[in-house]
Amino acid sequence: MRPASKKLVSVIIWAAIHVALISLGLLQPWKVESDLYSVLPDSSEFKNVSEAEKALSARSMRNFTVLVGHRDFAVAKSAAEALEASFASDSAFAETRLYVDDSAMQRMSDFFFEYRNVLQGKPVRDLLKAGLKAGDSSAFSAIADMARQKVYGAFTIADLSHLEDDPFLLGAESFDYFTLHSQLMGGRFTLRDGVLAAEDSSVSYVMWSAALSPTVSTMASDGHVLARLDRVLDSLCLVHVGLRIEKSGVPFHSYESSRNAQSEVAWISGVSIVLILLLLLWAFRTPVPIVCTLVAIGVAICAALLGTWALFGSIHVFTFVFGTSVIGVSIDYAIHFFTDWKHGTSKKGLDIRRHIFKGLLLGFMTTELSYIALTFADFPLLRQMAVFSIVGLASSFATILLLFPNLPIPQGDARAKSMAPTRIPAFILDIYDRFAPRTVVVAGIVLLLALVPGVLKQNIHTDMRALYAMSENLKRSEALNARLNNLGISANYFIVEGSSEQELLQNEESLVRRLDSVLDLTHDSVSSSVKPVLGGYLATSAYIPSLKVQEETFEGIRRLYASPVFGELLRDLNLSSDSVRVPDASPHYLTPQSEIPASFRSILSMLWIGEVNGKFFSAVFPLHVAADFAVSQFAEGMPFVYAVNKMDNVNATLTDLSRVALLLVALAYLVVFVVLVLVYGFVQALKVIRAPVISCFFIAAVFGYCGIPFNFFAIVGVILTLGIGIDYALFFKEGGARNLTTALAVMLSAMTTLISFGSLSFSSFVPVATFGFSVLLGILCCFALSPFSRR
Repeated sequence: MRPASKKLVSVIIWAAIHVALISLGLLQPWKVESDLYSVLPDSSEFKNVSEAEKALSARSMRNFTVLVGHRDFAVAKSAAEALEASFASDSAFAETRLYVDDSAMQRMSDFFFEYRNVLQGKPVRDLLKAGLKAGDSSAFSAIADMARQKVYGAFTIADLSHLEDDPFLLGAESFDYFTLHSQLMGGRFTLRDGVLAAEDSSVSYVMWSAALSPTVSTMASDGHVLARLDRVLDSLCLVHVGLRIEKSGVPFHSYESSRNAQSEVAWISGVSIVLILLLLLWAFRTPVPIVCTLVAIGVAICAALLGTWALFGSIHVFTFVFGTSVIGVSIDYAIHFFTDWKHGTSKKGLDIRRHIFKGLLLGFMTTELSYIALTFADFPLLRQMAVFSIVGLASSFATILLLFPNLPIPQGDARAKSMAPTRIPAFILDIYDRFAPRTVVVAGIVLLLALVPGVLKQNIHTDMRALYAMSENLKRSEALNARLNNLGISANYFIVEGSSEQELLQNEESLVRRLDSVLDLTHDSVSSSVKPVLGGYLATSAYIPSLKVQEETFEGIRRLYASPVFGELLRDLNLSSDSVRVPDASPHYLTPQSEIPASFRSILSMLWIGEVNGKFFSAVFPLHVAADFAVSQFAEGMPFVYAVNKMDNVNATLTDLSRVALLLVALAYLVVFVVLVLVYGFVQALKVIRAPVISCFFIAAVFGYCGIPFNFFAIVGVILTLGIGIDYALFFKEGGARNLTTALAVMLSAMTTLISFGSLSFSSFVPVATFGFSVLLGILCCFALSPFSRR
């Protein structure tokens, strides 16, 4: 085949591969994930409720609160009203909440009156149950006495307009239990002039709350609704002097951290790109390699993006961080081609390809094997990262082999004038050549012994709490919001499962009985020095009992009306038995589909998850728990109850993942070593593989000596070092003992990697800094050890 035909075939093959990737990627709707929970694996105890938990997390992570404060309540309310007016009709919000309808309390009173015969608090239900079991009227008499107290008490506020329909005032009793005496009323917020307001340090705060639309990401971006919210709040502060704004909720944390990270990465990347471009311009003295390298990188990233999209249907932002290996390796491949193109002796592009092909192929295979091994991990995010890198590197490899050889070779004079950059690698190789083999062996043993204590200090563990530093403003706002609301919702909670709504409610009631037993002990020890373990809980079944409990409640009330206590109460209230209505034979039962007052509907929306994959789920949140409160103990023996400790689950999962990833890469490296033994023999293969392996121990040792946690992000850097670092040794091996072109290519590759990744270690965003520092250490060590693999 003629050379021109070969070039045409190469271009056609390259185009066909990338057109196929583009077609596959464009078939999927574009979706970028930012929630870490959405791609975490399901722990063995969590398989059955994973989707339910994710739905609950996604819902709660959209809610937030803004407290608008001023020493003058009228000013605070006016500013809050302006805020509500700005966003009430904004499609970026699923809902906004400022005003509380004046008739809300009346609607709640009507609701509890309507369902008085089936919905009662625990104290009344216990009395009814005792009345049914004991066979005497003492428990029923206690209920009648409660009604007398409401009617004749000196400070009664009970509504007596329904006395003939409800002589025991069960509606008022239920209303009191679920509103006035509810744990939700433990905070300082009260209804004032149509809004919820609270006082703190002589400042009046008005609550404005909202929920982001499910389509809105909390990742920072141009024109983001939270950025618009900040601008509106800033303008309100300018208009109302002395206005205080306190923001609380997960969206603010996600937005602030992503905004800061994007800003830092942008300027760090900008500086890195400028330095890399200057380095390449110095090495090649022409913009052609730079332009071609940028094209190769751009094509590789697009191919990786579309390939990942086609396979997973979405892509996570963390994949981009790990996927920067595509940039590093793409630059390395391009640099090796263009170093020979500019400083070598080959007269044709195809000659350059033949010259670098073996080293390039072995480097490509070993790197791809490392990433392929990661696809076997039971971790969606890691598989996605691996696929992104696999596709991107394959694209870069194809571009170098199929497109770059078609470029015209510089003329001899242009090559002769550009040999100055090779003086630096020549100087470096001279230094390495002065080391006697025995000296190298002794130095290597000393290095390994020095690494051992640092490696032994390491404990692979990831704690996500240590990776996020809350700003002082958000920290102050969260503390104020917690103090004013005083809910004390625990981060650890329960998810309850059932095959139907009623089975779910009954299962939840079984759990609640266990929690009530602890609450009873807590109430019994109020006067003692025993610290309460549990202050309360929020559960759907407390507001919507199962039909079984409602039937028991109704039966108890029916027997209450049939007891002698009923007649005694009528005489005390001067009511005629003819004018009083006794409960109907078929009461109006309450279900999750019943019309519920807005105040309780917002609570239930937080607790009731609903149907997921044919099962029904709800959440139960403990309140004001002690440090030694263990949710897992309450779930023991209840297969339908799952104890959720999300942060600990995430930390344990990432820690396990780190170990699995290292094991998989180690196994991949065993395969790589076998391949290298077949190609070079045992001793020479050992020389090639020792540089990246020792570099990994070097990273772990430095982290150990510095007291830096060896977490998931550090291990991602280790994996990247294994993937990139072996290329240096392979190219030195293939280039020969004094090949200055190869030495220059390796030096430029290492420098570009150190600049692009090492600069990330200066980020204040802990995961990015940890990842960057890990790669910086690994590549430095790899570059320092790789020349020893020369022939």
